[in-house]
Formats: sequence, C-alpha cells, structure tokens
Amino acid sequence: MDFWLVFALAATPTPSLRLNNGVEMPAIAAGTWEYDNTIAELSMTAALEAGFTHIDTAHDYCADGSTGYCASSGGSNQVGIAKAIARSGKPRHSLFITTKVPGCGTQGISRSMCGADSVAAADSNIEELGVDYVDLLLVHFPPPLGCGKMNCKIIQQQWHALTTAHLRTNKTRALGVSNFCISCLECLAATPNMSSVVPAVNQFKYHIGMGADPGGLVSFSKSKGIIPQAYSPLGDNTSELISGPLVRKLGAAHGKTGVQAALRWIWQHGVAVTTKSGKMSHLQEDADIFNFMLTAEEMANADKSKTPKGKPSFMCNS
Repeated sequence: MDFWLVFALAATPTPSLRLNNGVEMPAIAAGTWEYDNTIAELSMTAALEAGFTHIDTAHDYCADGSTGYCASSGGSNQVGIAKAIARSGKPRHSLFITTKVPGCGTQGISRSMCGADSVAAADSNIEELGVDYVDLLLVHFPPPLGCGKMNCKIIQQQWHALTTAHLRTNKTRALGVSNFCISCLECLAATPNMSSVVPAVNQFKYHIGMGADPGGLVSFSKSKGIIPQAYSPLGDNTSELISGPLVRKLGAAHGKTGVQAALRWIWQHGVAVTTKSGKMSHLQEDADIFNFMLTAEEMANADKSKTPKGKPSFMCNS
C-alpha cells in the first residue's frame, strides 16, 4: 500500500496532493461545467458549505450554461463563482481555484496569436473571479487534430506565453494541462528550456469502465511528475456508476454508496477527482470517500469493467 494513501486515511478527511512545484492541491474539486451564472453561484455556495475548498471552472464555461466562445454569452460563469466566494466570507488563501484557457485555434484563441490570446483569456479569468491570482491554470485542450507536427509549435508557444505572463508573475501558483494525450505531453517536453516547467496536473476523463491506465496516460503522467486528475468520474449520460450493480456491491461492502465506491476507485489509483452537483447532499456524499478503502480484489474487479466506455481526451488519441 502506498504511504500517501495510508496517511490520507489516517490523517485527514480531505487530503491534498503535492504538485511538482511544491503547491498543495486538495484531492477533490467541485466543478462547474454546463452551469450558468446562477447555478454556478448556487452550486459553489453549496460546495463551500459542504467543506469543499477546491473550485474548478474555465474560461469557456459560459454564463448561459453553454460551453464555447463566451463573448456573446455575457462572459463565463466565473462571475457567478465570484459571488459565491464573496458570500462565503472565506479568506482567499483557504481556497484552491482552478481555471482554464482554451487550446490554440478554438473559442476565441487564434492560432496566429495563440500566446497573446491565451494570456488575455487568463487575465479575464482572474478579473471575472474577482481574485488577484488563481492556484492552478490549465490549458483546457490541445488544438484540433492533436499534437503532431502541425500543432506542436503553437502548443509550445502558448505554454511559453502562459509561463512567462502568469506563472512567473504569480498570477497562477501552478500551470497544467487538460485533455493532453501522451503525444501532447511529449510535445511540451520538447519545448526549449522546458525542463523547469513540467505541467503540474493533467486533467482528463477517467472512470470505471476505461481501465486502470487507459492508453498508458495515468502511468505516463505520473512518471513525469504530473498529477493525473479525473473529470467525468461517473461517466457521461449514464447511471451505471451511480446505481449500477458493480458499484452498488462495492459500496455496500463498506457502508457506502455506489457513487462513493466509483470515486474511491479513482482515488486509490492515485488520481485526483473533479466532481459536480448543485445539491448539498450529493456534494457531501462525493467528499466522503477518504475514510474507507476498497480491497485489492475489489479494485481488480473494477479495473476489469468495460463499461461505461470512455476515452481520456476528446481532442487527441495517443
């Protein structure tokens, strides 16, 4: 058993993970995808009251609940999140805020001016959130058609711009990526003078049904000192990981729900979790996964599951 896992069970109900630059990131985050401003505010108010300290949002989570280029939608739902943070009265240093900027050539980020556009989007995130800095800034996804020769150079330029304008100036405490396949991480690793700025986090889809190490991305990320983080931890458009027979059985064996068993499987594979709900009871349920442990046999059985299907990234394959 990993020492960090034993420590997490014994020491705290909500453990943190140390990123490769020393920043501590809470292991579970409350997400805001597809929430409009009002729902984002209500959801984050509930999350903060439920004990969450890690908030996950993005430049392209629009104020009307859509996802994409938000300029015509009144900006992003980060405005609603700002209201929830202000209302909570919690000091800024007690919260961990993750936000994102789109990949080059998408959602208002041009290919020709990707670096400058990305910096402007990151500045806008900070303004909408009503804070002086964020804790983690992610490149949300690579450009269309992945990270081959056609796109690698602009990916590197975007990374350099964000490193210079946000990480080096303390507008973000850490810099990471999302939906990056191995080829994308290899592209970043080939950036000139890249050795000191390895992505801190790689956030991608990960849940029971995809296998323990889909495409080798979990193990590859870890081997480079990158914390893997799961989104869509219960799959998409399915109740299988909420009330299906596999997770129900796993949860019942420990006095837990199917949802808690599904989230616990992720955590026991050393992967951080991003979940979401507008209901206080569901958020409390999601957060209560650090005081039990699935057995090796239970983990192996869940590893073998082939459903629900999923792939780590919607923008690249390998």
